[in-house]
Amino acid sequence: REDTLIIVTADHGHAVTMSGYPERGNPILGFVKNIERGNFVNNTENQAQPYTTIGYANGPGFDFHFDKNIGFWKDIEAEDYMSNDFVQMSTFYLDSETHGGEDVSAYAIGPQAHLVTGVHEQSYLAHMVAYAACVRKDTLSCPAGMISSGAKNSLHLQLPIIVFGMVLAAS
Repeated sequence: REDTLIIVTADHGHAVTMSGYPERGNPILGFVKNIERGNFVNNTENQAQPYTTIGYANGPGFDFHFDKNIGFWKDIEAEDYMSNDFVQMSTFYLDSETHGGEDVSAYAIGPQAHLVTGVHEQSYLAHMVAYAACVRKDTLSCPAGMISSGAKNSLHLQLPIIVFGMVLAAS
């Protein structure tokens, strides 16, 4: 533990949101429709219809759910959201969903772990790991008292072990 930096983080986020106010216990991949609370959308005939609990800013779900003939969302109430063919709603069409630009959570223990504490932009993590491991000594320098990882007799710091875990994975 004294010579290994372990980081658990995601490498990116996605353009996904939890829409409206689903009930506690509502399936994350399911639908939201609660007439009493006003959690529904009104279709072109002013009838209540559900929407998906999660939705994407972009992706193939737009063409799957939007009816271009009437200019409104298709009624998804009879859809099987557990089917392998079901696609979550999206605001506009792209062949695939894109990565988001939000900050990611990162947790660490070991040497230089204090550099991970707080909220950082996604690109910061790569630079921080290179600095902590002393692998870019020419441009990033090395932590005080550390020996470059290229040195044969380095007792202070081994190359970090990085464990990337996805907080929320979307396909």
